[in-house]
Amino acid sequence: MRGTFISRLRAGTSKLIRDQGGNAMMLTAAAIIPVIGIVGSGIDIGRAYMAQLRLQQACDAGVLAGRRAMGGGVYTSAAQVEATKMFAYNYPTGIYESTAINFESAADGPSNVKGKASAHLPVAVMQIFAHKGFNLSVNCTAKLEISNVDIMMVLDVTGSMSQTNSGDTVNRITGLKNATMDFFDTMTSAEVGDGRLRFGVVPYSSTANVGAILMAKNSSWLSDRMLLPSRSPMMRYRWSGGNPPTTVTNGTTTNGAWGDVMPISGFTSSTSCSGKTPPADTAPVSSGSPNTNRTAYYVDQNGTRIYAYDTNLNYTYYNYRYNWTGSKCVLQRRTVTYARPSTSVAPVQTFYDRYRYEDRLFDVSTAKNGASITTDTGDSGANFSASWGGCVMERQTTPFATTDTAPSDALDMDVDTAPTSDEETKWQLLIPELAFPRASGPGSTPSTTGVLSVNSSSVTGDGSTNGSYQRFSRYWSNGWGVCPAAAMKLTTMTASDRSAFNSYISSLQPVGGTYHDSGMVWGLRLLSAEGLFSDENATAPNGRPIFRHIIFMTDGEMSANMGNLTFQGYEWIMKRIGGTSDSTQTGRHENRFQQLCDVARRKNITVWVVGFGVALNDSLTNCATSEANAFEAKNSDELNDNFQSIARQISKLRLSQ
Repeated sequence: MRGTFISRLRAGTSKLIRDQGGNAMMLTAAAIIPVIGIVGSGIDIGRAYMAQLRLQQACDAGVLAGRRAMGGGVYTSAAQVEATKMFAYNYPTGIYESTAINFESAADGPSNVKGKASAHLPVAVMQIFAHKGFNLSVNCTAKLEISNVDIMMVLDVTGSMSQTNSGDTVNRITGLKNATMDFFDTMTSAEVGDGRLRFGVVPYSSTANVGAILMAKNSSWLSDRMLLPSRSPMMRYRWSGGNPPTTVTNGTTTNGAWGDVMPISGFTSSTSCSGKTPPADTAPVSSGSPNTNRTAYYVDQNGTRIYAYDTNLNYTYYNYRYNWTGSKCVLQRRTVTYARPSTSVAPVQTFYDRYRYEDRLFDVSTAKNGASITTDTGDSGANFSASWGGCVMERQTTPFATTDTAPSDALDMDVDTAPTSDEETKWQLLIPELAFPRASGPGSTPSTTGVLSVNSSSVTGDGSTNGSYQRFSRYWSNGWGVCPAAAMKLTTMTASDRSAFNSYISSLQPVGGTYHDSGMVWGLRLLSAEGLFSDENATAPNGRPIFRHIIFMTDGEMSANMGNLTFQGYEWIMKRIGGTSDSTQTGRHENRFQQLCDVARRKNITVWVVGFGVALNDSLTNCATSEANAFEAKNSDELNDNFQSIARQISKLRLSQ
């Protein structure tokens, strides 16, 4: 029995060994566990990879948003909230069943924002192997960078900037100063590397103050002569016995040859040129050369003009005329000599109680260099000294209508060509202290474009302001004939220059009328790579391209006035623009402004236009490079936001980690 059992067992075992049926099932059963592990790990690792990628993207988006909201190099709690909000939007709660989601951001120096994000990702399959999930973690950094950037800020500093917008606690000029400094802080907090960041500023009203910049570049670009509407005193000489001796009145007059002084604008035909009243003769002198800055009109006791007034025999003076020559209206001058046969006793001189309001040609050669010039424009013909504040009057131009393109001889529309030795190519000094309206006030219409004789009893003295028949500088508080703060040429600046820049911006004061073209033309001239400052503007030290921007900020529409003394002179008399009323004058200035904006486009200059407390009209909107470059700010906070938006777009925000 025993042998039989063993034999059967041996035979059954051998048969089982030889039988291969069902082996696949056994092998599959044995392999299913590692297969589950491999597939499950692939699924969960894939989920982890996707979650890690999404977490990195959310972290990047967060720091970019935080850096974008970071103004002036300060990472505020508000900016941090923006970063967290953007992270949460891109990696919301529960995504991929994540838990323990966390994001933190902080400033990394003045130009960077760094962040760190983490999350726990549970596994979907591998939990059967007791895997506890993935702890994900990423780092991210956003930085603001610039390469070569030139920024010209053309800022409206007219009288309306003293107003306060609804909802503001500070006036517009203060809001502008604050926004400008925050803009400066944001730009200078960006990383420059081997690039260059330069700022320039043109504060403008009815003029722009660029004299110091021009003098430093080339003093010959400014004329030594200044032609303005002014006034001359009438001085009376009395001799004992009444009428002047015949030896005073029976002299001989000898006229010298005419010589060209300068071409003038606005008079475009022989008839209009010859019909224009010439500037005042200089006062006769008995020795030396006539003094251009003294034009007292000498009369005897009856009011008849005389040329001899003391015990000398010979007197000389300058006499002027306008002459049409070479298709231009040219101011000419000659020297006149008056010689009398014999001497007489000296008369007594007194003020004749009258002024002659007339054009005068001044010698300003010393004023260019900072010296004051003395004239006889004071009360009752007294000496009056004035210094040049830095404003200039435009060079030669010709009138053109509101829809006309500027002709080639309108040199004031040329932003690139440097002056030559020709007077028509030069700018003239503008000294409002020596200019007078040809009416009782700037807002009044002159009764004549010629000489206006006014009794001194109708004239307000220099000790008062905003009176009758006063010099333009006495009307400044009402915005007439003002000269704004000096412009600042393009200057390389970093955060360490903040104090100097702030001192400059703090000096801006709101006064004057709104002439957008006065600001735009000088913004272009100071920024252009091809023009007056091409040696400074054409290239950067690193040899890479320069991105040029004009930020044009205004709180009002163009508002030209015939009676104002501006960068184009006194229109009632000088007729440089060709307006006949305030409205036609404004339209012509608008046309000039638009054509200057077109020049900026052709030069590939990006123009940003910001309206502060005012809706932008078509003229201002069209001046911007595109609609996206035009902004409106109802209050100071919105102005600051606009400036920050511009700063972010000028600079380059990128990820560095």
